[in-house]
Amino acid sequence: MQRIGRIFWGSCFVLGVLLMALGAGAEVPEKVYLFDARSYKENGSSPEKTPRVWDHFHALAALQGIVNRQAPQLYIYYCSTWGIETDSFWLEWYQKEDGWLKGAEVVKLDSIEAVFDTFKGRAKGLVVYDPQVHATACLASTAAGTLDLIPVRWSQEPDSMYQILSKRYGYLVKEWLVEPDGKSKFTGKGRIPDYDLPGTGSAKTDAYRWAIERYLKSGLCDPLYAAYYIDSYWIEHSQSAGPDMHTLSNHDYFISKRSFFFDLSPWGDETPNDDREQPLGADVSMFREVMHQHYLQNGGRILKVGGFTPWPFKYTDHRSVGCKHDGVDTEWEHARIISQYNGYMEADAPGYSAMANASFHTHYPLKEKYTQPNPKPTVQQWKERGFITEDGSVKAGLYLGHYVGDYDAAAWLYRSVPKMFSDPTRGAVPMGWAFNPNLADRAPMAFVYAYRNASTNDFFITGDSGAGYLNPRSLTQRGEVPFPSGLAAWTEHCSKYMGRWDMSIVGFVLDGAGYSSTEMEFKAYSLFSPDGCGTHFEKGARMIGGVPTCNEWDLNGDPVIAARDIAWVSEQYADKPGFAWCRSILKMPSWYLAVSEALKKNHPDAAVTVVDPYTFFGLIREADKAERSKEKKAEEKPE
Repeated sequence: MQRIGRIFWGSCFVLGVLLMALGAGAEVPEKVYLFDARSYKENGSSPEKTPRVWDHFHALAALQGIVNRQAPQLYIYYCSTWGIETDSFWLEWYQKEDGWLKGAEVVKLDSIEAVFDTFKGRAKGLVVYDPQVHATACLASTAAGTLDLIPVRWSQEPDSMYQILSKRYGYLVKEWLVEPDGKSKFTGKGRIPDYDLPGTGSAKTDAYRWAIERYLKSGLCDPLYAAYYIDSYWIEHSQSAGPDMHTLSNHDYFISKRSFFFDLSPWGDETPNDDREQPLGADVSMFREVMHQHYLQNGGRILKVGGFTPWPFKYTDHRSVGCKHDGVDTEWEHARIISQYNGYMEADAPGYSAMANASFHTHYPLKEKYTQPNPKPTVQQWKERGFITEDGSVKAGLYLGHYVGDYDAAAWLYRSVPKMFSDPTRGAVPMGWAFNPNLADRAPMAFVYAYRNASTNDFFITGDSGAGYLNPRSLTQRGEVPFPSGLAAWTEHCSKYMGRWDMSIVGFVLDGAGYSSTEMEFKAYSLFSPDGCGTHFEKGARMIGGVPTCNEWDLNGDPVIAARDIAWVSEQYADKPGFAWCRSILKMPSWYLAVSEALKKNHPDAAVTVVDPYTFFGLIREADKAERSKEKKAEEKPE
C-alpha cells in the first residue's frame, strides 16, 4: 500500500499534480483481492440453503468492512441490475476509463476459505450470537465493527461458520451474545445481564438495551453512524422478497464506520410480527432510546442512518407479514422518528436494497469541489428563448420540469447509473437527476461518472429533502423529544454536501408526517437551495422564504397516460404561466422521450414546454417578480 503523502521533497511537483487529480490522501492500492459471491444470491432462493447463505455472507461482509477500513483491499462481485453486473462494471471502470486502479494487480480468490486465508489475523476473534434471538445478529454486526470481530451464529454443526472459523482458523470467541452452551443470554425475564438494569419484558429489546450500554454509551460506536437493516429473522422468511434482501452486502461500510446496528418497529400501537409477546410499545421505545443515545453521544450533529424499513418481512400489512400499517406509512413513521433526533435516512429500500463494496468505494479519491456539467441558464437566456416577454412577464403556457428520482439510496444510485447513463436517448429531454449528495460517502464514483458523461440536457439536483432523507419539520417540531431545533445543523450539513457538487435545488422536500414546511424552514433552505425546492404538501408554484417552490406531481408510469394527464393540466394555462414539477421513479431516459413524443403526437395543441430544473424554478421566481411588480404599479396608479 502506497500513500502519495510519502513522496519525498524532490517529487513535490509530481505530488501536487497527483493531489489535484486524485484528491489529498487518496489510496492507490497495489493489489486488490476479488471474490465472486454471486453464488450466494442464487442459493438465497433456496429455503434449505438460506442459513448457510446468511452465515457465510454475514462473516464475509464483516471481514470486508474490517480490512477495507483503512484502505481498499477486498472487493466482491454480487449485485446485478437490468442485465448489468454492477460490481464488475465499477471495478472495470476503475481499471480502464477512470484509471484509479489502472496499475493495481487484481488477485482472484476462488472460495470463502481463500478469503479468510488471505486475511488471516486481520480480525481479532469471533462474536457468537443467538439463533433464537434474531436481534443478536444486529448486535453481532455492531460488535464486528467496534471490536474487529467476525459474527457467527451459535451452532454445533461441523460445517457451520462458528465451527470452521474456531477450529480451522483458531479464532477465539471474544464476545458472547449467547451462552457458550447455546442457551439464550437474553430472555426477556428478570434484569438485563451484566448491567443489572430493569428488563423490558422482551428478549429482543433486552438485547438492544444491553447493546446500548455495551457499545453505544461506552463510546465504542461512532455516534454519527447507525445502520437499520433486517436481522436474522430473514433466514426463516427469505422467500418474502428477493434473495439479496438480507442486505448483508450493505453491512461492510457501516461495520467499517463502527456503526450501531438495529432492527426495531417504529409503531407503538401494535406488537411487531417478529416479537408478538413483547409488551406493547417495547420496540418503539427502544427505537427512540437508540436515537436518543446517538444524539447525546454526537452532540446533536446530523446522524447518517443507513437502511430502510424491511416492509416485505416486518412491521407492515404486506402479504403475510400480518401487521396493520402499510409500507409507506411505516416508512414515514420511521423517518419522523429519526428526524426528531437529527437523523436522516440513506434509504436502501426494496427492491434494489442490496449494495456491495461501499467500504471499498468510499476510498475513491474525490476533488474538493465539482461544478455542474452544464452552466445554469440566465435570465437573459430565458428572454432570448422567449420565456420572458419584453414587459418582464413569463409567457403563458405550462412549463414542465422532470424530477428524475428517487436517488436517496446509495444502493439505488449504485445499481442504476450504469444502465441509465448507457441509454442512447439520454440528452433528448431536459432531466433533473435527483442524486442526494450524501450518497457520495458510499458511492462517490457514481457521481463522478454521471458528471463526466452528462449530456447538455442532464442537470443535477438533490432528491428527498436535501443531503439525506428526513422530515425538515421534525427538526423544529420535536413532539415529545426534549431537544432544541436541529435546523442549523441541517443547514450546515446540506451546505457542505450540496456545495461540493454544485447543487442548489432540492427536488423534493419530503415530509410524510403530514406537516407543511413553514417560512422558517424555507428560509433555512434558501441558504443551500436558493434556486428552488420541490415540495410535498405545499400546493402550487410560489415563493416561500425567498425560495421558488412547486409541489411535486407523480406521473403515471404509462407514457401515453402521462402525456394525456399533462395535456389536460396545460388547458388551464392558455392565458397564464403554469408549472408542473413531475416526479418519476427509476424511469429510463427513453421513457421521458416517450412522454414527450406522446405529447406531440396525441396532443399537438397542448402548450407544454419541457425545461431544465434551473429554468423551471427560475421562471417561477420571475413570474412572482412580475406579479409583484404589476401589483405595485396598480397600487401606485392614481385613482
